[in-house]
Amino acid sequence: MIRTIEIAVSAVLLAVAAALFVVTFSDQFDVPTFGGDVGPAFAPRVYLLVWMGLAATTLVQAVRSGARDAVGANPRKLLSVALIACATSYAMTEIGFVFATVPGFFLFCCAFGYRKPVVLVPLSVAGPLLIWAVFTFVFELPLPRSPWLHMM
Repeated sequence: MIRTIEIAVSAVLLAVAAALFVVTFSDQFDVPTFGGDVGPAFAPRVYLLVWMGLAATTLVQAVRSGARDAVGANPRKLLSVALIACATSYAMTEIGFVFATVPGFFLFCCAFGYRKPVVLVPLSVAGPLLIWAVFTFVFELPLPRSPWLHMM
């Protein structure tokens, strides 16, 4: 039963991502750039390519795997990850990307069982900073800023 659900969900996610990717090439996305090298459809296309890659990988793994039982299913872990995702998403709008994702990333890792603080603490600080730097300086797509940084 779990294998069938994994195949169905992965296939639906792959189909939705592919359909949305095709839509980004329509006339609604063909607008002049705002002075940058890439248009406004660049970021959605990158996200959708990653989405399609992950969905395809999950689909292939689900198809290739044998029958599985629900030993790995953990509703508490699923609920905690969903709550962390919601809290981090909300915190991004209130305190900015970096200040929200540092504790969010730390809590995600703890929820998934990775608890080596010697690696986890520097990684949970460096990861969001690296993502922020890539989006700010490479993609030139500003992420939500902290309200405290506007006062300086």
